[in-house]
Amino acid sequence: MKNKMKCLDKLPTVISCCFCCFLRAGTVLIAVFSFTIGLLFAPNVSHSPGYWDMNPVLSNYSSVTEATAQIIIGAASIMLCLVSVLLMVGACCNMPVLIEIYQWGAIIYSATIGFTFFILALFCFFVHTNCYLAGSFLLGFIVCDVLLTGYFIIVTNSLRMSLQYLSSHDIVI
Repeated sequence: MKNKMKCLDKLPTVISCCFCCFLRAGTVLIAVFSFTIGLLFAPNVSHSPGYWDMNPVLSNYSSVTEATAQIIIGAASIMLCLVSVLLMVGACCNMPVLIEIYQWGAIIYSATIGFTFFILALFCFFVHTNCYLAGSFLLGFIVCDVLLTGYFIIVTNSLRMSLQYLSSHDIVI
């Protein structure tokens, strides 16, 4: 049976997370961090007043756009929480397939959040010309999200590939 080359196997690898901790410990920290981020954006978790209030930015389109953004961000955040739990289990129990599920989930989450924030930034720049700062922050969040997700994918992929290598050579860790 031929071994199929996956697109994630072509990513660069690292030997430690943040230059200071082992891949497994770093992956567990990534799982906790991702779960926390997902929990912050999940619906009904953040009870701070005005958290979802986009009326100053969206005015006439606010009710439909706000509801749509809440549903999309909420669903993506719940999915991120679920795949973060799978990452924790995969890292602790040497299950590379669960780590790969997290990787694809993180990519989907990042793309969804990026697209949603981009649409909101377009509203800030072109519909309401008085909120350039909010649009700039949204674009900044997109860049940070993509960079952070990329690093998380590289670290978790390094652990996944090392677990696959060790399991194929009958080495017990």
